[in-house]
Amino acid sequence: MLKTFSIGGIHPNDSKISKDCAIEVLPVPSKVYISVAQHLGAPANPVVAVGDKVKAGQVIAEPAGFISAYVHSSVSGTVKSIGPRKDLAGNNMTHIEIEVEGDEWAEGIDLSDTLVTEIPEDNKAILDRIKMCGVVGLGGATFPAHVKLCPPPGKKADCLILNGAECEPYLTSDYRIMLERSKEIVVGAAIMKQVLGGCPAVIGIEENKPEAIKVMTEAVAQLQASAKGYDGISVMPLKKKYPQGGEKQLIDAVMKRQVKSMGLPIDVGAVVQNVATSLAVYEAVQKNMPLVTNVLTVTGDCLPMENQHNYKFRIGMPLSYIAEHAGGIPEEAAKIISGGPMMGKAIANMEATTVKGSSSLLYLTAEQTVRGVESACIRCGKCAEACPMGLEPFLLQKYARNEMMEELEENAVQDCIECGCCLYSCPANIPLLDIIRIAKGDVIRIIRGRGQR
Repeated sequence: MLKTFSIGGIHPNDSKISKDCAIEVLPVPSKVYISVAQHLGAPANPVVAVGDKVKAGQVIAEPAGFISAYVHSSVSGTVKSIGPRKDLAGNNMTHIEIEVEGDEWAEGIDLSDTLVTEIPEDNKAILDRIKMCGVVGLGGATFPAHVKLCPPPGKKADCLILNGAECEPYLTSDYRIMLERSKEIVVGAAIMKQVLGGCPAVIGIEENKPEAIKVMTEAVAQLQASAKGYDGISVMPLKKKYPQGGEKQLIDAVMKRQVKSMGLPIDVGAVVQNVATSLAVYEAVQKNMPLVTNVLTVTGDCLPMENQHNYKFRIGMPLSYIAEHAGGIPEEAAKIISGGPMMGKAIANMEATTVKGSSSLLYLTAEQTVRGVESACIRCGKCAEACPMGLEPFLLQKYARNEMMEELEENAVQDCIECGCCLYSCPANIPLLDIIRIAKGDVIRIIRGRGQR
């Protein structure tokens, strides 16, 4: 029987319309606008000035703290401006505008397609390379990868889990890189496994991606037969259930260990990285390639099949440019989402640009986005049954509406992963996720405030 997590979960329609669309490389636009805040933690500090000439892969902003990351130019050209520009949510954030001139790359970057399987022995040098190349987690949180690969004193990794679940409906970028860059992903896993002390590595892939399971299994077997350092890596098919790709849910599914309230994966001996992050680690360590590209899906039920795409993009590309290249925004589209329909965010500004963690342009129709009329809670308990964190959403929203902060904390609102299972399952159309998300932010601020006293 296939493994899965033990608490809650739902089964939305896959809608993997673009799964058979091979990755295409987007042409470089005439200008890019690169945000200094495209990772979890402090925004990076620009280290270039207006008028400077830069090459693709060159550092243009340095980390501003321990939890921060390097930012590199994704193109070659001239820095035209450094200043505020609206991001996906419509907030002003510092961007570095670069006018594209040719496509010259910084020295030392290997642009060849040659697979490099020999793993360097110096773990410190590996971590330094991952840090210098600005690699962050590409599963959603964009946490600096080098930090996650350095467990704190007293903590030890028992298992490295690669997240290939891609449980969000519509998204297919991870699926495509597993098909097209399988061996590079496995090399990245071996590198991270070594840095973590040689713990086993498990690549978790949901059962609705049989071709990815097959290709990744073959890649593991081939590398284990032909190179050193690949023992202890395996592929684990998982039962299809949302939100399988959540860190705590994936740990439960693979290791049968539960992370406690406000705890971290390393507390139970787990380190979780996305398959796209593993590819970025490979490119950083084996090719000296900074994280300046990723793959996103352009999709939606209202989009003709010929306009469905999986694009390899460079960071800083305007979303409007990508939409136009893909055939334009369909007339039926009432809302455009960055991410999936469950956890993605509505795009407030199509002139916003791609960041390291960009995963999609998802077009939804008015029918798909309209909310049902809210009615009274009927005490059915479906939201509690669906919650993968074992919370009681009906109770949390009641406390939130009455501003009962102590009760919210006592009932662990801070553990909500904002997956949307409660909202999806509520027959009364209560906006549970919206209410709980706001309350969670308030409670976390209170908790952090206590720690600063």
